[in-house]
Amino acid sequence: MKSILFLHGALGSKIQFTQLIELLKDSYSCHTLNFAGHGGEVIPPGGLTFDTFAQNILSYLDQQKIEKINLFGFSMGGYAALYFARLYPDRVEKIITLNVKFNWDPISTAKETGFLDPDKMMDKVPGFANNLMVQHGLNIWKNLLRSTSDMMHKLAETIVMSDEELATIKTPVLLGIGDRDTLSSVKETSDTFKLMLNAQLLVLPGTAHAFEKVDTDYLQLVIRKYFI
Repeated sequence: MKSILFLHGALGSKIQFTQLIELLKDSYSCHTLNFAGHGGEVIPPGGLTFDTFAQNILSYLDQQKIEKINLFGFSMGGYAALYFARLYPDRVEKIITLNVKFNWDPISTAKETGFLDPDKMMDKVPGFANNLMVQHGLNIWKNLLRSTSDMMHKLAETIVMSDEELATIKTPVLLGIGDRDTLSSVKETSDTFKLMLNAQLLVLPGTAHAFEKVDTDYLQLVIRKYFI
């Protein structure tokens, strides 16, 4: 039975994949983890970085004694999967990413981080704020919002993976993007696809960014077809 490690997005946690894993567990050994700062995990002194996320993946595989695995990464988790494959290519079979934002510019970053103010969130979307409290902890969720905002600003200021580094990834990759994703875009995903030697591109119809909006019945068919 093949194994898949599911990697959640920013402000998400491993419970994000409960329904999807339920559909796949008959055919795959399904694994999940919480990245640093998420799901009650401690935020490192240096904040949230993709180096830390890569070490989270490596530590999990070593603890579980898994030598090589397939990775499914949503949004931030998808970028973490690619980053990990660049650092540790021998530990990854194949990768599927979904709704990854590859280009962080000051304008889009300011727009996204504007939603990450805890007080404004409690006032305007209290249900979402309460969900974050449950997922990440009553005394942690506000720090997670601030750390995520800091990480996004750093992404706009520094290059985590250059085009040349993305082009060195030889792991087979399926880059998925929703045609209604307003955080990322079909164009920037397509541009990344053109850089990579062993990539395929999939545009999901009628699909926005949020994982909760993704058609899991359709997605599990994509996963079954690619991770064979």
